Amino acid sequence: MAQVGPETAPRGPARDALGYAPARLTMARRHVLRPGDWASVAARLDELLAAHTGEDPFEEAYKLLVAKLAQEAIGRGPFLGAAGEGASPAALDRWLGRAARRWPGLIEPGTRTRLGPVELGRIASVLAGVELGGDDLVGPDAIFEHLVTRAAKGHKGQYFTPRYVVAAVVSMVEPRGGERLVDPACGSGAFLFHAARAAPGVELRGLDLDPRAVRVARAMMAALGRAPALIERADSLARGPAGATRALGGFDLLLTNPPFAGDVGAAYAGAYELGRGRRVERDVLFLERSIELLRPGGRFAIVLPHNKLGGARWAFVREWLLRQARVAAVLALGRHTFLPHTAQQASVVIGVRRRRPARPDPAEPIAMFVSERDGKDARGRLRLRADGAGIDHDLGEAVASVREHLAAARAEEG
Repeated sequence: MAQVGPETAPRGPARDALGYAPARLTMARRHVLRPGDWASVAARLDELLAAHTGEDPFEEAYKLLVAKLAQEAIGRGPFLGAAGEGASPAALDRWLGRAARRWPGLIEPGTRTRLGPVELGRIASVLAGVELGGDDLVGPDAIFEHLVTRAAKGHKGQYFTPRYVVAAVVSMVEPRGGERLVDPACGSGAFLFHAARAAPGVELRGLDLDPRAVRVARAMMAALGRAPALIERADSLARGPAGATRALGGFDLLLTNPPFAGDVGAAYAGAYELGRGRRVERDVLFLERSIELLRPGGRFAIVLPHNKLGGARWAFVREWLLRQARVAAVLALGRHTFLPHTAQQASVVIGVRRRRPARPDPAEPIAMFVSERDGKDARGRLRLRADGAGIDHDLGEAVASVREHLAAARAEEG
């Protein structure tokens, strides 16, 4: 981790926020199931469902995992019966009914599996001995993330933030119990999930337009013991009387990775200061909306593509942001961070909403960090540290310094 400027970020070992054992991170050419390897569990489930059932892999895998979480939470009776041929669809349906009653809003009452006993028998072999609710919920987090396909991730420039990046950013902004936190483009709920783990008393709110991502986020909230209804399918950019989020605001903390691209059209753009008279992309409007959702003095961490922070065309966006917010730190993520889904480079902008808009002051300090070890190789595969202690990234080295700069910014804003 390099820091641009007179200060040097504290040095220290990077921490693996995913919980994977180092030997479990390399995937074979075929999806071979390896005990304890959540990535291989996800890939094997996907493969079985896609190749052998003819059903929608996401829909059937979602039912399986929700039912398994219910079985673990209630703690009585077998899940699918014995692994092998002849596992019972009726048993799975019973667990789906229990999940619907236990977690209203997570799954529709009366939902039934479309899988037969032979297919379920193969899947039972994969899930035998797997405990989704253990290991700090690393398992369902990894599996659900895999279920949101590459096609869905790429739609409208939506690329989910790697979990170790999310964990580092959450550590930098330090959510606290009793604070109100929002993610207006929550995707599968990674920022909310890790914030809830870091500060169990934090109040959460998540919104997203993608129905599959919303369902995954709701399932993760249920697994954490939170109400699935905290996650809402809504258009965070909607304005006017029909806007689903028009009454939202006053949040203490905002964490988000908004969709990076896409022409939003004049109807949306004209409702925003940054969009009037200009052709802008979706992330620009999300930036304005995000600052608006915070209370004065509220803090934020927003993932933005590099062009918004360095391109001449987008200088007006940076000027607007500096008027509205005191930027404490900018963390430039490595070029492999979002691979294999996209080579798009991005940074995390961290700061505090001003009490009132002000002319940018060149003397205001902004800590600049550049990640030199981004945790992935050129093919987007997770890269291990030489000592075998997890993923080889350097984000942990910036945590203490970012906290210090953020605290100073908050003090200045009173």
